[in-house]
Amino acid sequence: MSRAMSRRAIASVLGTLMVTTAVSQVQASAAQAPPPLPQSVAKATAQWTLRFSGAAETNVPFSLYSQSEKEHLYYGKRWWGFGSGISLKWSSSAKHQWKFVKCGSKGTSSPIQYDQRLALYNTSVKEYMVYKKRDLGRGINLGWSKKLDKTTCQWKVRGGKAGKTIGPSPVKNAMLFNTVEKDYFVNGWRPSGVNLRWYRYGVGDQIWDLVQKGVCAAGVVSNEAKAACAAFKALEEFQKAMGYS
Repeated sequence: MSRAMSRRAIASVLGTLMVTTAVSQVQASAAQAPPPLPQSVAKATAQWTLRFSGAAETNVPFSLYSQSEKEHLYYGKRWWGFGSGISLKWSSSAKHQWKFVKCGSKGTSSPIQYDQRLALYNTSVKEYMVYKKRDLGRGINLGWSKKLDKTTCQWKVRGGKAGKTIGPSPVKNAMLFNTVEKDYFVNGWRPSGVNLRWYRYGVGDQIWDLVQKGVCAAGVVSNEAKAACAAFKALEEFQKAMGYS
């Protein structure tokens, strides 16, 4: 075999190997890609923008902007009485009064990771926002706590692969998950209190029972129940693919 032919043969083999490797990488990337959330589910859950005053790290103030409400959530006293609920209000201007705090490491700064358990601190009221059961007509089940402990650390930022940093500010399409309620914190109309709710709030108890039992495929189930089942199934598959605990 001539030297020229040998070179052409080697080049051909190398070219084939490069193409095969590239195809394999694309296939592997596609296989690892999480299932996309249906647009309706993504719009309902991934609706926050976190605008940090510096790096997207713990102990760095940020404003909490609702892409749904198109305003910023901040601490503001509400009148006492029926429908008052937790003291939160909306503002068109950014208010950097929120901080994520590491459990057991108050005051330390480090990059925030997706699905990392954190406490959510408000610099105005100087307390942590936590799940708190409220009476009917008192708004979303949230309250305040002065302590930083395991029970206070009940928030997770979701939307990206678990363990990866949430990226530079602003962090758009963020999902805020509460580990006590086991649900996503979202903007939504309420008959009383500030317009905040849990993602499952709009799903009737009967439909939710069907979702949990996994019997939505039955022919007797309403179209509303089937739609809810499909949405929650898609969300569950997304969470699993992202490695959320």
